[in-house]
Amino acid sequence: MSGQGVFHDTSPFNAEATRPALAASDTTPIATFYSSQSRPDPKHCDGSMVSDGGRPSRAVSRSQRYLTFAAAILVTGVLSGVVGGFTTVLVRTLEHLSFGYDQGPLLIGVRDASIERRLIGLAIGCALAGLGWWLLRRKTSVPGLNESIRQGRRFSQVPMVIDALLQVLAVGSGASLGREQAPRLFAAAATELTIRLGSIPAPYRRILLASAAGAGLAAVYNVPAAGALYACGIVLRSWRPVAVLVAVATSCIATVTAWPVSHGHPTFVWPDTQYSWTALLFTVALMPVAAAVGTGFNGLIRRAQPKSPPASWTLLVTIGLAGLLTGACSIWMPQMPGNGKSIIVESLAGGDTLIAVTVAMGLKPVLTALFIRAGAVGGMLTPSLATGVATGASIALLVERLGGYASVPTLALIAGAAVLGITQRAPVFAAVFTAELTHPPPPIWGMLLLAAMGAHWVRLLAARRGRPANRTAPGHTSNIANADGLA
Repeated sequence: MSGQGVFHDTSPFNAEATRPALAASDTTPIATFYSSQSRPDPKHCDGSMVSDGGRPSRAVSRSQRYLTFAAAILVTGVLSGVVGGFTTVLVRTLEHLSFGYDQGPLLIGVRDASIERRLIGLAIGCALAGLGWWLLRRKTSVPGLNESIRQGRRFSQVPMVIDALLQVLAVGSGASLGREQAPRLFAAAATELTIRLGSIPAPYRRILLASAAGAGLAAVYNVPAAGALYACGIVLRSWRPVAVLVAVATSCIATVTAWPVSHGHPTFVWPDTQYSWTALLFTVALMPVAAAVGTGFNGLIRRAQPKSPPASWTLLVTIGLAGLLTGACSIWMPQMPGNGKSIIVESLAGGDTLIAVTVAMGLKPVLTALFIRAGAVGGMLTPSLATGVATGASIALLVERLGGYASVPTLALIAGAAVLGITQRAPVFAAVFTAELTHPPPPIWGMLLLAAMGAHWVRLLAARRGRPANRTAPGHTSNIANADGLA
C-alpha cells in the first residue's frame, strides 16, 4: 500500500535491528561482483570466466569491482541530494502559491493571508491531490518503500514518482502531513533506475537503495547522521559494517549536495535560552508523559488508517474537506497548516501561550489522522515531533504559570525527541534527528538521548505489564499509516 510502513519495537538503535534482516545472500562479499554477461566456470580453477555464449572471458578485476561500487555510492549520494533540494524548493513554491506570500516561513504566510485565502488555498490544493490519488489508484498501487527494499522487489518508478509528487502537492498546500516521505521515494526510485543495469549483486543493491532513502531524508533536513541511522536501523534493519559505511557516505554526500538550497544551516534556530541542572529533572519527569503521548499518537493514526487505500472519486471530496477544515482551524491557529514546522518554530521561540500550545498538542494529531482517514499519504516524522514539542512547551509554560521556572525551548525539544522516539520505535534516531535539526548546546544533546531512551523503556515496561503472556510480546510489528516507519 502506498505510504504504508511498519513499526518495530526495538532496542536503542531500532534494532531488533541488531539481528541481520537481510537474506543469506547478503553475506556475499563485494569481491564476487561479476560482469552482467559472464559467470564463473567450475572447470577453471584459475577463476577465469565463461560468457553466456560459452566463450571464455576475463574476470572483472577486484579494483574494477570496488571502483564500480564506489561510483554507485557517489551517484546515489548526489542523486539523493539533488532530489532532496528539488523537494524543498517545490514545497516552498507550493506554499507561496497557496497562501500568496513571497518569502519567509509558512507561519508568516498563513498569518498574512486572508481568511478566504486560507480556506480556498488549502481546500483546492488538497482536492487536487485527492484527484491525483484517485486517478493513480484506479490504475495501479504503490507498495511500501521499506518493504520493497528489504524484499528486493523491482520498483515501478512512474507510480512511485507520481505518488511522491502528490504528497508534495498536499503538504505544500498545507495538509497536516510530513514532507519527508516524498524525497525518500524520489531518491530510491532514481537510484534503482540508475543501478538497475549494473553488475552490483542484489544484497548491495538493497544497501544502496536503503541508503538512498536515508540520504533523501538527510538532504531535506540537513541531518546526515540521522539519515544514516534511518537507513540502517529503520529501512534496512542491518548494522553490517558495509551497510553503515555506505549509509554514512551517501547521507553526507547528499547533505552537501543540497547545501545550495539548505545553505548548510540547521532547520530550526536554537534560541538564546537559560537552562540549568533542573532541566535534567524535567527530562526524567517527561519520560512517562512522552511515552503516553507517543503511544496515543500511534493509536490515533492506526485507527484512522483505512483497511485498504481508497480508490474512488470521493478522494477528491474527503481530502479537500480535510484541507478546508485545516484552513478553518488556521483562522485561530495559524501554525496548524503544514507538516508541523510552524508549531516547532513558535514553541522554540517561546512565542505561544499555554492555551495555544495545549490546543496544538491535541489538534495536530487529530488533523493528521483526518488526512490519513480521508485517504491521503504522507510522512509522520514532523507531525509527531511537533506534537511532542507542543507537549514539552505546555508543561514548561504550566510550570511558569505556577510560579516556577523552566526553559520552554529546552523542555519542548526534549519532549519532542522523546515522543518521536516512541512513534518511530527508534529512540537513538529520534534523539540524533532532533539534535541535528536545531544544533542545541552539547548538554542538551545528552538530555535528548536520555529522554528518548527513557520514554522507550517506559513504553516497553508498560507493554510487558499490560500484555498477557500468551500474546505477542513487544517486538511484534504493526502496520501503521505511513511513513514506512512513520517517516
